Amino acid sequence: MYRVFFVDDEPLVLESFMSMPAFLECGYISAGHCFNPSEAAGMIEKINPDVVFTDLKMPRKNGVELMDDLKRSGYAGEFVMVSAYGEFEEARQFFKMDGFDYLVKPVSEQDLQALLEKLSGRLSIKIPLKKSKPEIPGSLLETTSGELNRITAYLYKNIALKHSLESIGERFHLNPNYICNLFSRYLGTTFITYMTDIRMTEAARLLKTTQKAVKEISALCGYGDYFYFCRVFRDVYACTPTEYREAVQ
Repeated sequence: MYRVFFVDDEPLVLESFMSMPAFLECGYISAGHCFNPSEAAGMIEKINPDVVFTDLKMPRKNGVELMDDLKRSGYAGEFVMVSAYGEFEEARQFFKMDGFDYLVKPVSEQDLQALLEKLSGRLSIKIPLKKSKPEIPGSLLETTSGELNRITAYLYKNIALKHSLESIGERFHLNPNYICNLFSRYLGTTFITYMTDIRMTEAARLLKTTQKAVKEISALCGYGDYFYFCRVFRDVYACTPTEYREAVQ
């Protein structure tokens, strides 16, 4: 799992952001946080997280200045800025310094999840994974964990439903962190990546073996947003769903 350090001078805003489910679902855990940007650099240098999420506008030291201080000290992690509209000059400086991406407040779960999935691609190149990503076949993978097998069987059978670590935890009476660790330990992946794998595998199967409309396949694979489904499919298969269907039929 990737380690995140959070910086924001507003405690309530920061606590709300840190608790967003997308972090855990995408394989990110908190390595620490700081409400004082002047003290944050020293803490980050000591902890050395994989990525720093920081507010852009803060008193005494803004996010770009914090990023500049850390880069000068040799910190090589990624940076994500979180701020409001209208701060384009600071954002321009952030990207000139090779910042990874920028989130606009109020941050939505969908925007955060999309960013984290993209960030995982960058970090996977910089930080070798301990286990390779599993190939999800047409039939269900079995592991030596009975708990995980029950969870994956349920997910596979109910692929069209919306799932989260929290909802699965409630259903199986397990802590979301524990479930996250099951996926990491036995499958070498994250919950959200596993869901994407099985959904994309099912989407490819339906495109190949049925004449269902792509929009219908999107819904059957758990994607209420048709355009987001197409974007994910293209990222996985390097072509659109329609192009895939034409190639395999």
